Amino acid sequence: MRALRIALLIITAIALLVNAVIHFQLAGPFDAITGTLVSQGTLFRIQAAVNIAAALLLITRTRWAAALAALVAAGGLALVVITTLVPLDLSPIGLPFLFEPIWYADKVIAAVAQAIALAAAITAALLRRRPASPVQP
Repeated sequence: MRALRIALLIITAIALLVNAVIHFQLAGPFDAITGTLVSQGTLFRIQAAVNIAAALLLITRTRWAAALAALVAAGGLALVVITTLVPLDLSPIGLPFLFEPIWYADKVIAAVAQAIALAAAITAALLRRRPASPVQP
């Protein structure tokens, strides 16, 4: 069970890092979409940094780290899906208008990576550690 949990945490970290790389790569072109506070490119960079932080936190191998990684992946996946399906106007709070109704390779890879991270992190968080077996005299 321990090996499975460690494997799930590694899978989660890799998926989060894949998502981070894609967001860093896409940030430049999305700087053109601006809000009064930040651009969409800046939001991509923040997303990438949060993914890296969550992946690094998995080194602790705690349930809380896995739960946080699941939350990060779920939030990112939700935003990708929502902003593909419906316009999300965040301009009243200084963020850019988010709407991109097409799926392209990087977007699909990012969504799949976040879905994998979500599934693996939830599974890792729910796995119970075996209690120590009693010592035989």
